[in-house]
Amino acid sequence: MKFYVRTYGCQMNVADSNEMGRHLKANGLVETQDPEEASVFLVNTCTVRQHAEDRAFSEIGRLRHWKTKRPGRKIVVTGCAAERTREYLEDRFPFLDLVVGAKSIEDFSQMAAQLLDRRETDEELDYAVPSADDRISAFVTIMRGCNYSCTYCIVPSVRGREIYHSMEQILGEVRDRVAEGAREITLLGQTVNSYRHGSYRFAELLEGVANVDGVDRVRFISPHPYYMSDRVIETMAEVPEICESLHLPVQSGSNKMLRQMMRNYTREQYVSLIEKMRKAMPGMTLSTDIIVGFPGETEADFRLTLSLIEEARFDWGFIFKYSPREGTPAASLECLPQELIEERHRECLELLDRVALEKRSKLVGTTPEVLVEEDNFGRTRTNHKVHITGNVAPGEQVRVRITNAQRATLQGVIENGNITFENFREEDSRARTGAG
Repeated sequence: MKFYVRTYGCQMNVADSNEMGRHLKANGLVETQDPEEASVFLVNTCTVRQHAEDRAFSEIGRLRHWKTKRPGRKIVVTGCAAERTREYLEDRFPFLDLVVGAKSIEDFSQMAAQLLDRRETDEELDYAVPSADDRISAFVTIMRGCNYSCTYCIVPSVRGREIYHSMEQILGEVRDRVAEGAREITLLGQTVNSYRHGSYRFAELLEGVANVDGVDRVRFISPHPYYMSDRVIETMAEVPEICESLHLPVQSGSNKMLRQMMRNYTREQYVSLIEKMRKAMPGMTLSTDIIVGFPGETEADFRLTLSLIEEARFDWGFIFKYSPREGTPAASLECLPQELIEERHRECLELLDRVALEKRSKLVGTTPEVLVEEDNFGRTRTNHKVHITGNVAPGEQVRVRITNAQRATLQGVIENGNITFENFREEDSRARTGAG
């Protein structure tokens, strides 16, 4: 019996899909990349923006035909849109077998066992079941939910308040992912750096994950600027396994917009924070999220966002057109004309791409270490994607001479063949301390 997963949305959803896949495997199913081979089709939905929700619902509608082609097929719909629109989904698509909202992902093991009419398996066994998507780089969820109330965001409504996994549980999953072949661990949470459990805070968790045997790189997404404490910055700078790259959403360069979005920081505080991080970690990369067209955004507000991109010199980022979500405070505000939003999105994206390409072009001729994730493709410690010319295999770490910089990727050739992680750590330690 096989299952197929279709995931929409963010990395949290990808991690949730991996976790639910492990539960299905623990119940005896095998994952397939061909939906026609599957007996169970799982659609993990997103509701952050209307476009993502519409795509998922269109997919679900088409599955009626998929289900009738073979007796006994089952359709499971999960995620944030499932949480927000459960009654609508069950009414519009009566052929669904199970709807699991984002707040109930933790209970999916029991639900899957009931769906398949099987005894629920032990949770400790579930962790040991490999996921098709957890290979060289693996996601590990450390918390769920969000305690913030950003006025544009539906996430707190559909994922609930913050709950934190224990340090023991997180480190256990990290060890399992390493045993399956992962060399890089990315910690996930809606505001990942707000983590706390007992006496442990996020900095202690980072150190604990970095100390797991076999972990060679540690990343985390997505942090909130408010929780980027000096202790976290010091830990990033001092622990060799933690990569010098960060995705830090800013959303707007206008203090007026930041107040209306309830982001709890100012432009000046954000700029001061990234200056502190770059001082602690010279050469670090910084990416961000920006929303254009938020209700009330004037031309002056928008120009402040453009000037922030120039000032911060982001290495890449995601520019989103504001999309009102029912149930959020901003949903009742008057939207800007769509044509204006589209124009601002285009201008902002063009500027961000220009700045990013200028920074990326300076890497031509350098020889960064690249962890190979797929054949002839990998990432640097600074999270640059690199297409590699040469004979490399997933899991290898190689020194690559960068020969070309494109809009979203780098290209390069192997410089000196494979290099051990021990050598990399020695070189990295010298680079961080200024020795050698």
